[in-house]
Amino acid sequence: MGAEPRYMAIIDSTLNPHWFVNAGQLGLDFKVNHEKISYFDKTHKSWIIVNEYMVEIDTLECINGYTADYHDMIVLSNGGYILQAYDSIRVDMSQIINGGNESALIVTLILQEFDPNNNLIFEWDAFDHLSIADYTNLDLTQSFITWTHGNSIEIDNDSNIILSNRKSSEVIKIDRITGAVIWYLGGPNNQFTFLNDPLSGFNKQHDVRRIDNGNIMIFDNGNEHSPQLSRVVEYSLNEINMTAELIWDYSHPLGLFGATMGSAQRLPNNNTLINWGTLNNYGAIITEVDYEKNIVMEIEYPLEVKCYKAKKYDWEFFTGLLPGDTNLDNQIDIFDLYNISDFIRHNSENMPLYYLCKYDLNRDGQMTGADVERIVIKILGG
Repeated sequence: MGAEPRYMAIIDSTLNPHWFVNAGQLGLDFKVNHEKISYFDKTHKSWIIVNEYMVEIDTLECINGYTADYHDMIVLSNGGYILQAYDSIRVDMSQIINGGNESALIVTLILQEFDPNNNLIFEWDAFDHLSIADYTNLDLTQSFITWTHGNSIEIDNDSNIILSNRKSSEVIKIDRITGAVIWYLGGPNNQFTFLNDPLSGFNKQHDVRRIDNGNIMIFDNGNEHSPQLSRVVEYSLNEINMTAELIWDYSHPLGLFGATMGSAQRLPNNNTLINWGTLNNYGAIITEVDYEKNIVMEIEYPLEVKCYKAKKYDWEFFTGLLPGDTNLDNQIDIFDLYNISDFIRHNSENMPLYYLCKYDLNRDGQMTGADVERIVIKILGG
């Protein structure tokens, strides 16, 4: 992700591009999401669900006047899903803090959970369940306050929600029935004692996950660490004694600092895949390390390339993903030429992932006569 063009890509086990597409405003948070592929369509502010044929099968949107946000969404095991959005409300902050603006515009986080039939079954508004007066780390006297910034959603082992609020360097566990806060980890409301952590916690984090061993793993961007340093941290939480013990961490030998974005994924073999976010003086760097902190794989991109998240999955599409194979018969022939010519002739403005994947042969993010020319060359054996 970064300056145009923007790409979605799948890299195979030999680190070669298995499939990629110039996605334009599509493609944010492209990932496997409970046996489906999901990505965010930034143009239409919605999440797109794709099946194993790379065919779009659903569009997910927020309701009640809210617009879906791109940072994260999850598909649930029952086919439901959780989206996040933001609301802007006017608040007389002079009634809450000294010096507060009498008509402050507050940006607050919204979560919406839907059942498999797209019915809203749970809605959570940060303003209803958190106290803005507690957030003394922010300048609450301003006329415009971006109060909450959610960048990951996780379902905990007890089915409640774990939410990452990067704005205040906190992780919040939310009761999925009542919406009440169960606990705060980090931030101004922190309820845990950090153990064995020389930095005493994380800062401006991304991608908070409950991993298979029961621990919490976080990509710690570290904007306010001194010196600035990004790392992956794994904490063992004792939710009775309220302790967070650091049992594993990793920072890059180059001392990398990713000011924004970034992700960390614990793999089935106990390795950890890390995307280091937006780096000064480097392009995107994706590193896989084993539990002993040995680098077993690393990809470094050119300086201008940025990456929002990187994930690794054992996933197979039921189509060969052959560019130009418009009818999914694993060959390029006159039928494909007809299909692509017909599509261009009708000049569709909404170009979903399937058409970009199959019809945009030169990967320039648009459908033109140049793509027809390329498919003719392929048919003629060129």
